[in-house]
Amino acid sequence: MTADIELLQYLNENMEMGLEALETIAKCLESTDNKIKSCVDKAYKEYKNFQKKCKVMLTSEDVTPKKGNLFSILMAKMGSKAEFLKDNSDAKIADTLIQGYNMGLIDVTKKLKKYKGDISKEVETLGEEYKAMMEQNIKEVKGFL
Repeated sequence: MTADIELLQYLNENMEMGLEALETIAKCLESTDNKIKSCVDKAYKEYKNFQKKCKVMLTSEDVTPKKGNLFSILMAKMGSKAEFLKDNSDAKIADTLIQGYNMGLIDVTKKLKKYKGDISKEVETLGEEYKAMMEQNIKEVKGFL
């Protein structure tokens, strides 16, 4: 398996976990008047867009995108829902989102560093843009803390 494919598979799984957590939070926010809703919806759309790009890149290599680790995805969903049930304030949701984004940033940064020099510019750019999106989302939700 080439480095491009390995990294794209990883990014796809990371994005899938983020999408599951964001979708869970969005569902919990449906019947509330929380102001952070728009940030959650925007982030969900951005993650979906990045995942679509990632899947296109994988399928262009004749590779079927792997499903994420079911246990990790379930834990992300349950963790998001549990946090929401404890405290559904915008500040608490922002805190939860920032923690998730930071975990993603750390993991993606490590992977990009690991594959540096072995991946195509296109894959590297996707990874860097994905990181930049998470960093921007952190900045946006910090205002709710």
